[in-house]
Amino acid sequence: MSDNQELIPIEQQTLLFYGKPIIVVRLPDGRPGAVIRFFCENMQIDTNAQVQRIQRTEAIADDLVFAQIETPGGRQHMAVLVLHAVPFWLAGIDPKRVREEIRPDILHYQREVVDVLYAWASTPRTLAAPANLVPAEPVTQPTRPAPDAPLEDWIVYHQRMASVLEWQRDVEHWRGGIETRLEGIEAIIPDILDRLGPPTLTPEHQNRVKYLVSQLNKATGKHPATIYSELYTAFSVPRYQELPESDWQQVEQWFQVQLDRAKKR
Repeated sequence: MSDNQELIPIEQQTLLFYGKPIIVVRLPDGRPGAVIRFFCENMQIDTNAQVQRIQRTEAIADDLVFAQIETPGGRQHMAVLVLHAVPFWLAGIDPKRVREEIRPDILHYQREVVDVLYAWASTPRTLAAPANLVPAEPVTQPTRPAPDAPLEDWIVYHQRMASVLEWQRDVEHWRGGIETRLEGIEAIIPDILDRLGPPTLTPEHQNRVKYLVSQLNKATGKHPATIYSELYTAFSVPRYQELPESDWQQVEQWFQVQLDRAKKR
């Protein structure tokens, strides 16, 4: 689709995946999609290069559209990929050709993010309240005319009763939509929380790990890669950034034990 064919989404939401935001939208025709920029920033890959790659890929080129996305700085023109094309696009990113430190992030997106996106897309949308529905000011039931009242009074009465019944119907639809939406959210929250896992080390503690590795390297002469490997084995993680914050005291203690042993040698 041409860049000039910019769309205005009928719905926009921000989801968190491993603590980082991704923006999802529903296009005017109802199709769900995801903003490319936030995926790329989170994975630390170039957005423009990925947009160009999608445009060159015949299988999904038509699934790339441009939309007005609401941001803190106002609406911005951004590339959106229709949801069913996201797995194809992600699969085309080769984790072996990226920097070692961002490879786990790439794999997280390739293996898990699509489930989160589909969970969002399949959740029933909240029904918009009808324009004539004002729950705080219900339509009052009219007074029934006397049996011998003029025909015009009876016509007005039935017209007002029709408005009352329509209002009651719309209230029921609105309530049903809210309940359905809440049920859908409650159903997917546990699964999303399971995927996100516990909070990992804060940036401050990650920097502390790197400092302690350098100290242990000086004290023992071990290569930093060996120290990292021993740390990963001790805490059963693939990289130090995924150490749970709740384990920080044990991590610090592990380094202290290694340093103490080095001093005794």
